[in-house]
Amino acid sequence: MFNRQAATFELAAGAALALVGCLASATVAAAQDLIPFRIASQTPPIFEYVYINYAIEGGFLKKEGIDGKFVGFTSGLTTTQALASGSVDAACDGFTGTIGAISKGSAAKVVYAVNSDNTYVVISRDTITSPAELKGKKWAITQMGAISQTYAAQWLTKNGLPDGSVDWIPIGGTSARARAVVAGQVDVTLLTVGEWLRIKDQKGVRFMAALSDTLPPLPLNLCAISTKMINEKPEVVQKVVNGIINAVRAARTPEGKAAYIAVARKVDPSKYTDQQYDELYDYYFGEKGSELAVDPNGGLYPEVYVRNMKTMIEEKNIDAIVPLEKLWDPRFVNKYLGDNGWYDVRSRKGGLTLRDLTKR
Repeated sequence: MFNRQAATFELAAGAALALVGCLASATVAAAQDLIPFRIASQTPPIFEYVYINYAIEGGFLKKEGIDGKFVGFTSGLTTTQALASGSVDAACDGFTGTIGAISKGSAAKVVYAVNSDNTYVVISRDTITSPAELKGKKWAITQMGAISQTYAAQWLTKNGLPDGSVDWIPIGGTSARARAVVAGQVDVTLLTVGEWLRIKDQKGVRFMAALSDTLPPLPLNLCAISTKMINEKPEVVQKVVNGIINAVRAARTPEGKAAYIAVARKVDPSKYTDQQYDELYDYYFGEKGSELAVDPNGGLYPEVYVRNMKTMIEEKNIDAIVPLEKLWDPRFVNKYLGDNGWYDVRSRKGGLTLRDLTKR
């Protein structure tokens, strides 16, 4: 009797182990079935860029069969170079850097642009009370040709200050520029809303203007993929675009807000307070900022790109308008919109047609 029970036990144990082995094998197989995909962008990401990390950590890309990996670079230019070298599969860089690279022959195309408008604000020493007083002042930038300089130049021109009106001072990223203004080393700079929240209570600084109040939409970030992958693996590109836009739309729900902020806390060492995170979220996903800052409809708008390329020509960043068919491949965003409809950021409803959006 004892031997029979032992034998039965051994058979049951063996079956259990076999089941565990099968489950483990299935798990490994499922993981192996996911398609690796490396997305490069700025690190640490500013709040509006966190959607990439959210798409990865929230499982939105995985649901599409994509094993997404975030690859961080401190410079947008390095991001674009990494895509050209094949080190990454997608590169999210500033408008001028991406367009400039493509115009010079980079074999890549933009497939989505969630950050389809900037949210920069102009911050100055409190002794400066109007744009006219900026003439001859020191303006902190990351480097010549960076967004912090090209967009600042557009704002200056809009306010009657031609090229050469200020002294451009290359300092570095947003935090470094903010510290330079607070310390009185420079007179003015562009900052993200997040950085302004951090320093707004410091003495000697003031909010001068939001670029979006006077300038047309200025795409902050374009995400490009190599033409080789687009041509050879369009189904992979579609899965990535689906996962990204699904994440952006999910971030606009109450549950998504908490999850998005949780990811932001993890990937950005800025250590904002709970109140500051609420302010950031309300600005980027509420009605305080531009509706295109974190765009749930893919961000591929012809008039926006053509208008900004004309500005690049005026500033001698490119020689001529880059044909849209060379610049982007909108079929992936178009298919997403065809399958899922448009999203209205005011009503927070998706699945809409263009006719629905025009009815107010």
